[in-house]
Amino acid sequence: MSMQWDDEELEPQREWTPADRWRLATWVLVFANILGLLLLAPVGDGSLVEAARATGADEGPARLVFWVTLLACTLIGNGIGAAAAATKQRWAIVAPIAAAVGSWTGFLVASTLV
Repeated sequence: MSMQWDDEELEPQREWTPADRWRLATWVLVFANILGLLLLAPVGDGSLVEAARATGADEGPARLVFWVTLLACTLIGNGIGAAAAATKQRWAIVAPIAAAVGSWTGFLVASTLV
């Protein structure tokens, strides 16, 4: 990020490079994934329990698959994404996207177990 000083202002004018924009998008996606985990995980767990009760199936394996994949994908994917964004890697956006895809895949697999 380079800065140019305007003669009339006391603050520099920042120019955002494409790499800066990608890095910001990575951080936004990491925090959105974590917020989504906090808000949507209990809803997903509750829907698995309700589906299991409706069908008379055991909810234990489905809940285990759901929580293990959700936590693993979120912690590992967002951790790698945050570390890559902090070290200014261009591929940093890939890890949080993979974490989101993995979390939804885990929910879909868990829902097929019910």
